[in-house]
Amino acid sequence: METLRKALGAVALGMAGLVAVSAHAQTADSYPTRTIRLVVPFGPGGPTDIAARAIAQKLSTALGQPVVVDNKAGAGGSIGSAEVARAPADGYTLLYGSSSTLAVNPSLYKLPYDPAKSFAPVSLVARGPQVMIINDKVPAKNLKEFVDYARKYPDGTTYSSAGIGSVGHLTSALLLETLGLKGRHIPYKGGALAITAVAAGETTFTVDAVGTTDKAVQTGRARTLAVLSDKRTPFAPDVPTVAESGFKSVSADFWSGVVAPAGTPEPIIQRLNAEVVKALRMPDVAAQMKSLGVEVQGTTPAEFARFIDEETRKWTGVVKLTGATPQ
Repeated sequence: METLRKALGAVALGMAGLVAVSAHAQTADSYPTRTIRLVVPFGPGGPTDIAARAIAQKLSTALGQPVVVDNKAGAGGSIGSAEVARAPADGYTLLYGSSSTLAVNPSLYKLPYDPAKSFAPVSLVARGPQVMIINDKVPAKNLKEFVDYARKYPDGTTYSSAGIGSVGHLTSALLLETLGLKGRHIPYKGGALAITAVAAGETTFTVDAVGTTDKAVQTGRARTLAVLSDKRTPFAPDVPTVAESGFKSVSADFWSGVVAPAGTPEPIIQRLNAEVVKALRMPDVAAQMKSLGVEVQGTTPAEFARFIDEETRKWTGVVKLTGATPQ
């Protein structure tokens, strides 16, 4: 009798396993059957939000279900990211992450999640260089002249950013360290305000994605001095890199991409990856990304995972070098 009960128990467990596997497969095969939420951990209107909406629109068409962008700003992108990390791993809640949320924040904040373990990468979407812009009244036409000016007036050099711990903040601090300069950081509530501060003469300089600084430069109230990348960018071909200006290279690209909660079924990840990559090959999406000063990417999930790991190690080093803190 005992042997029979054990045998029946083994059969029951096996059947339960088959049912679970079957349900898992059906979920993946029929996905999606309802609205997908794409969380953007920043406010609306910024480059990350605009890029996310371009992808969401294409995914909605391709998947046959609405993909709704949900802005959950706060704590440098950590609030929205944490919400996705806690979400069910079923493919119906996704995160449009960025260099700050996926690579910088782990070195600055005590997060309620581990970006390396809490998310399943889908694809890197966009990548572009950052540039340094200065107020037009600063008497410097190139980076060497700016260094001379800043050394002459060390107490007067200020830089604005989208907030403490933002990529712009850390990149500016790294740039000053590389140039052997000192500067006072003035954080603002968003990159647009940080750029406006430079144009208005409230701060000396800022660092941001090339596409977001264009407007201030075109008005003549700000001037681009250097590209913070290993090579020049087609978005500002006449602007030299930091290395070309005679200093040690500073490379700090802005990037963004889609991730899902860890544990999301692999077939769903692969379906999402295929549709994101397909969207990035569309001319109108590439054009929209270009207007933001970034280039479309499109990677495999594994490639994106390796990229996030490399970027996390890089920014961990920058945080240690600059001594940046979230306070």
